[in-house]
Amino acid sequence: MSLDSRMKFTVLFSLASLAFVTECASGSPPNAPRIDTVELSENQGWDRDPNVIWCDDFDVSKPLTSKYLEVGDDGGDFAVTDAESLGHSGYSVRARFQKGEVGAGGLKQTFGRNPMDYGGHAVRKGEDFREVYWRHYVKHQNGWVGNPAKLSRATCFAGSDWSQAMIAHIWGGHQRNLAIDPVRGVNSNSQVVTHRYNDFDNFKWLGLKQGKTRVFDSAETGRWVCVEGYVRLNTPGKSDGIFRLYIDGQVEASHENLNWVYSYGEYGINAVFLENYWNSGSPVEQERFFDDFVISTSPIGLAKSPPNPTVWKTEFADADDNDIQSGWELQLATDTRGVDVVWSSGLIEGQGLEVRVDSSRGKFSGSHLGMKSLQPDKVYAARVRQCDRDGNWSSWSRWNNSLRTAPAGDE
Repeated sequence: MSLDSRMKFTVLFSLASLAFVTECASGSPPNAPRIDTVELSENQGWDRDPNVIWCDDFDVSKPLTSKYLEVGDDGGDFAVTDAESLGHSGYSVRARFQKGEVGAGGLKQTFGRNPMDYGGHAVRKGEDFREVYWRHYVKHQNGWVGNPAKLSRATCFAGSDWSQAMIAHIWGGHQRNLAIDPVRGVNSNSQVVTHRYNDFDNFKWLGLKQGKTRVFDSAETGRWVCVEGYVRLNTPGKSDGIFRLYIDGQVEASHENLNWVYSYGEYGINAVFLENYWNSGSPVEQERFFDDFVISTSPIGLAKSPPNPTVWKTEFADADDNDIQSGWELQLATDTRGVDVVWSSGLIEGQGLEVRVDSSRGKFSGSHLGMKSLQPDKVYAARVRQCDRDGNWSSWSRWNNSLRTAPAGDE
């Protein structure tokens, strides 16, 4: 057989083989995965940041009750655990809902000048805070069902009777998203009119704003989600207050020109709660986890990672019974549109869930061509896809800010 004939035969055989594989691939493609978590730098730098009011990665052995104003342990179902943790390192706090359960525990942290510091756990007690960011990560178990009503809130305690001058709620939206819902507890004469905690009869609701990401969808479960709130109280006599929600570092909802408290100024924002309260009760027994809780006077953002971090994807899922993963692929970009793709893993064979971002396990490209690690102090978007044993590929996940490298020297 001539060389030309052999080449034609090889091409025809390859095309036939490809057609055979495509025709024989059976079943449905797997679900699109997500980035679960990314390796963390050992030191997040909060202890050196003068803007940080409070931080807790839940890894210290001190019990929660020794650090917080109140901890609802829900009979042991709200507790520190090593079953899950951000960056697969250390501990988190688990909240477990029983079927039909409304309250599954939570914690309340106080800070600044505060009439409610009866436990003596408040931090930076001599200060008034009119501008606060608070951030935590939350992970819902695989197969999570429903939208629980409560997640977190910042408030201004105005008296030892639990009266509140304002509340910034982050809680369930109208669908499977989060929303922000600001409340004022003072009248036009700048007098506090609430007389107890959640004094609904004397609240003035300032308008709910919906977020966009459906964090309670089944596709978003099984991964750590970064949730950050921001409140700036209004200047006395003006309506220039702000309430903002960030998911994974991106603005989800924003409320501008708020008149939070008229000219009230006896206390500032002085408490943040992490909550698990489901008004209608959880439809099934299920659990979620909290980690890396930070309160600050400056933006917080994603947790920090080393320049060659390990990245984990969510567990394989497919509608076909007993299907398994045969491989997967990860890409990183410097933007959430994927214009500048800077690292690609190529096919990662097998059923593993993790890969290290370096030049031996993938290829740097785009603005990072020729590099051996990610740039310091930079946010990267990621997307991922997976393949089942029959060769069916999932769609790519959307580009999502998932990774933030630490500043040089803080790796």
